[in-house]
Amino acid sequence: MKRQFALSALVALALVCSLAPGRHRAALAAGGSTLSRPEDPVVMTGADVPSLAGIAPGDLVAFRYDSAWVQIPVQVDERDVKNFRSIYNNLAGWDITALQYTDAGTFTGPDSDPALDGNDEIAFMAKDAGGVPPASSEPAGVVFGSGVQLTITDPLVAGQTGYAYLFRQNGSLSPGAGQSYVSYTFNLLSGAYKTTYNLNANGGNPENSTVTTPNYMYHFGDRWQEDQMKISIGGATNVDILDRHKALFSPGYCVRSEDTFDGVVTSSPIDGAFGVNKRGPVRAIRSYIGANSGPLTEREHIFYAQRQDIRTYLRVHQISSVMDFFDYSPAASGMTYYNDLNTGGVAIDGVPETPVVGPIAWQMVTGVQGTVVQAASFVTNIPGFAHTSYYLDNATNPVTQCTGDGFAYGSSGAYVNPAPAQIPCTDPGLGCTNFMNTTNTLYYAAPGTSVASAQTLNSAAKTPLTYATQLWQGLPPSVGG
Repeated sequence: MKRQFALSALVALALVCSLAPGRHRAALAAGGSTLSRPEDPVVMTGADVPSLAGIAPGDLVAFRYDSAWVQIPVQVDERDVKNFRSIYNNLAGWDITALQYTDAGTFTGPDSDPALDGNDEIAFMAKDAGGVPPASSEPAGVVFGSGVQLTITDPLVAGQTGYAYLFRQNGSLSPGAGQSYVSYTFNLLSGAYKTTYNLNANGGNPENSTVTTPNYMYHFGDRWQEDQMKISIGGATNVDILDRHKALFSPGYCVRSEDTFDGVVTSSPIDGAFGVNKRGPVRAIRSYIGANSGPLTEREHIFYAQRQDIRTYLRVHQISSVMDFFDYSPAASGMTYYNDLNTGGVAIDGVPETPVVGPIAWQMVTGVQGTVVQAASFVTNIPGFAHTSYYLDNATNPVTQCTGDGFAYGSSGAYVNPAPAQIPCTDPGLGCTNFMNTTNTLYYAAPGTSVASAQTLNSAAKTPLTYATQLWQGLPPSVGG
């Protein structure tokens, strides 16, 4: 929950300067911020800054103060309530609406309000926050009096605070401040999306799409096919440790999988479409819908420089159960798998182990190949909802591997409502009111990340940074510069 309050510039500066010494000194020297969550974004909506409503998204710029004003990257992602029928180019008949990221490059189309409005998202990185400027100061290139001060706090660590400032620019600046934290190349092998994508596929829609940052690379071979992950941060070996991010009903049951969702392995055409493919200076966004008889089932990927958020919205008739897990490649051999029920870890080596199973809050694989920490959460109203963990490390005689290679290296993730329970209908197109939404946050980190660090990242993923807003206005240029 966001708390709104007002602080004068002098009081706020006194608060920052009074913080405890130690590991926060470097942050103070760098610009007055004591926040220590460099992997995490600050995400707000246009409704949080009503004084900037109605400006063009490209006119929003952000700054921190670090002995002088320093422009920082900021991104506006427009959203609108869209009918799923339109995302399918009006070829399918689901008159169901949801708030969606918009994209003129897909059939989702642009925002019906092209200006910054209340449901648009504004994102920047916590690491770019700074301190409090002199009360008379405004940066060059902005419209005088348009400023909003953001006081950013970490609910997990008392006293950690940083400041960022949003302004309307006068036409001389770019929101990216000359930087780009994420590169996303959507490469559909058939050609342009609107003219070549098969919305009713039998055989899939192959692609060679990549997300690249200074810390990791992620690859897609089709809409649901996530099949490469390379980590480069902190001297990691940058080898591909991912076989597949898999989706099954149960182990070895191949009737439904990420390949059948794509229509790669199917007895009949499968409906599917992209909602958005976009990149900006702060993050990249990829969203898509359609999973066999769940044509409204949707997944969003939000990519940051050192973090990925995977959000899945299950919208389907009653099903027996569902699994969502990562199966690593033979190149992951030698890494160690941990979760909050197995903090001692088990070796990923293709030799079976029997870690404790149960509901887990976080997972980690780490080795010279780098580290991936996953922090998953569920939002649902399903009566009797239950989930447990799944783990299989067997290179010789694994359970039937429905997709990817024939091995199971550290296959691990969530197993929801296994038999005898079932998942009731979650498809609003069928008039159902149950829902199940998941968020899995992946952090990419250096080799040798500790269990304590994984626990800290899990807490960070589930406790967003908070912020408060107040207007910021310096003296007119003719008076105070």
